[in-house]
Amino acid sequence: MTKFYAKYLTLFIGLGAYNTFLPVYLEKTLGFSSSQVGMIVSIPSIIGIVFVPIWGLISDLLKKQKSVLWINILMSLLFTVLYIITDSFIPVLVVTTFLEMFRNSILPLTDSITTSFCKENNKNYGSIRVIGSMSFAISSFLCGQLIKATNSNIMFLYVFIVSMIGCLLIAPILDTTNKVEHKEKLNLKEDLPKLFRNKSYILILVCGVCVASLTEAMMSYQGIHLMSLGAGAELVGLLTVFMVIPELFFMVKSKDLVEKYGMVKMIGFASCALLIRWTVYALTSNPWLFMIATSMHGIAISIMIICAFDFIGKVVDKKLYTTSMTVYTFTIGVSYSLMKLLYGTMIDLFGINSIFIFSIGVSLFSFIVLKWISNLDIVKSKMSEAA
Repeated sequence: MTKFYAKYLTLFIGLGAYNTFLPVYLEKTLGFSSSQVGMIVSIPSIIGIVFVPIWGLISDLLKKQKSVLWINILMSLLFTVLYIITDSFIPVLVVTTFLEMFRNSILPLTDSITTSFCKENNKNYGSIRVIGSMSFAISSFLCGQLIKATNSNIMFLYVFIVSMIGCLLIAPILDTTNKVEHKEKLNLKEDLPKLFRNKSYILILVCGVCVASLTEAMMSYQGIHLMSLGAGAELVGLLTVFMVIPELFFMVKSKDLVEKYGMVKMIGFASCALLIRWTVYALTSNPWLFMIATSMHGIAISIMIICAFDFIGKVVDKKLYTTSMTVYTFTIGVSYSLMKLLYGTMIDLFGINSIFIFSIGVSLFSFIVLKWISNLDIVKSKMSEAA
């Protein structure tokens, strides 16, 4: 378990620095316009998301999860080094695109190895993932202090490079089970269509969109709305703290809560939390009440991650496990990217309250999806066992 703790600590230190300070570096150091920055942070990201299930499929075909993960880490490291010596728009866009083709897949591939190991050894994935959440927040803060002390925005890239070097050293020694790296050979023609005919899997994808994608998409606009309520930049900075604190608790406790109350009830609880959040967003003009409602983010995200990963492991053929995990990540990534575009259009046409009302509708729809899931045979059998 120590190796997994070290992996998530090391990886999220890099992600915290990279995700937080890339736009600042592009604008303040390289002098790109807002539209150029927008292209660099969006287009390569979308391409990178497309490659996530491709790397998952390659991993299942080769039955070499750690090797595929290691290659993605190595290529991310090499393109980050290239990033440091690249300073004009087109080359930066190209380098970022290649970087995202590998960087975006590191976490899903790591999650696949970790959740499979935890499932077979009865370990708590949430207690490992929470290390990542903590290190992400701490890394963002400390990297900001490092940039301030050195007066150099490029320092975040050096932090990311050190993170990738650490991941390169840890990835080969991660514990994997026989079922992960020595599973039955995947028949692409026969087995892949089964995944998309798997009703249980499709329903958890839809549920993930209604919970995870919805709350991730809102992150792009909640800070803007908070400032329109009269909050200063310091309160906007505190939003991350309000989101992360509940996540720390529920990441650790979700496994026990799912075993006690069942997956359907826990995802229902997450949907209720989001429903409260959107309702408060739509009705309040108090910045502090808005921030308290934002804490529902950590509750919903942590519960959805634990429930989805656990459920996928139960309903998907082990030959397709990594593929199914990366397709889930791909679905969440694409859907929240589309939601962000939709939200921007809705705000321009109808005002920001329209996206809160839309979110209420999506959260209500999630209860219908949960009803369908509760009627699945595998869920009914678990309920009868619990009874």
